[in-house]
Amino acid sequence: MKQKPLLLWGVAILLLASYVAILFRTIADNEHNIQVEIYQNWKEHYIVSTKEGAFVNTGTTKQTALSEAQGYGMVITTLAAEKGFATQDDFNALYTYYTHYQIGKDNHLMQWRQSQTKNKWQSDSLHNATDGDLDIAYSLIKASKLWPKSKHDYANAARNLLADIKQYNYNATTGFLTVGDWATVDQKASTILRPSDIMPAYFSDFYHFTKDPFWDELNTRGIELLQILSKQTKTGLMPDFAWIKTDNTLIPAKPNQINNQFDGDYSANACRIPLRLMQSDNEKLTPILNKMLDFFTEQKFVYAGYTLKGKALVDYQNQSFSAPVLAAAYKDEPYSGLVTSQKWVIEEPIQGKNYYDETLKVLAVLEMYNK
Repeated sequence: MKQKPLLLWGVAILLLASYVAILFRTIADNEHNIQVEIYQNWKEHYIVSTKEGAFVNTGTTKQTALSEAQGYGMVITTLAAEKGFATQDDFNALYTYYTHYQIGKDNHLMQWRQSQTKNKWQSDSLHNATDGDLDIAYSLIKASKLWPKSKHDYANAARNLLADIKQYNYNATTGFLTVGDWATVDQKASTILRPSDIMPAYFSDFYHFTKDPFWDELNTRGIELLQILSKQTKTGLMPDFAWIKTDNTLIPAKPNQINNQFDGDYSANACRIPLRLMQSDNEKLTPILNKMLDFFTEQKFVYAGYTLKGKALVDYQNQSFSAPVLAAAYKDEPYSGLVTSQKWVIEEPIQGKNYYDETLKVLAVLEMYNK
């Protein structure tokens, strides 16, 4: 008679365990379906196939390819392939395009922009953009692990590209990367820092992949620069661009010094920083990222740009600002409210009208569900 309650408790525990298992499976399936749909819609709207391979179209009135976009596309495709909804053929098409537009036979950096001219599709510059090549190198390392038996030697391609980034995009005086090879050879421009180029997870992977201490030292230097910038403001926000001074101080750029009126603000470049930081498990980055997230938690909305003091530059939101914040806050309990307020970016349909916003959204969502 005494065994009956124990039996009932056993059945109850079994039912509860089954319910929890089903719940977690449902959540996992839902997350998977969200990622598949977002990736497929993005691919349909932005990937353009040509005889030279495939590129990510950044144009609105006319098709345009950028090395930055190619890097995003290649990283997105490897992330999707890891999850089972992109193929090696998808990656190869993007990889082939990259190889067609390297700067030279012995220079594996990618020419930063191509578009249609009167005569043909071609580059309008033989210079590179460092952030694009960093993404491409990272994707090649991931591809070498995903498809080790491929006829394409992704690992060697990654080594070649990393060697050229080191050769053409590094300033020994500042101890960090320049924004492009054109800046490296210009005394003033070589001291420009784009904080969103500090990619700790990438640099760590580059070091483990190459065994070259350069990348470990670059990672240490990058984190040091982030710490300096973070301490400069109560908000923790960082500028699109800053000047690295000889006394190791960092001065935010003034309006229109480099790119546009928002050069010294948390704007279209800096909005990627939360995403870059959340990719790494380096504990030194936690207070830097949390300081930014604390600021965003206090805001009624995450607007599309701020001064470093925290004043909104515009009165609207967009995905390129909200998606990185969402990814950085995801599954971090103190920021559950921030996750709730920013989940609108997942529900926003991809329309193919804004490459930058929608591509960062896809990248952030894929990284977020890896966390």
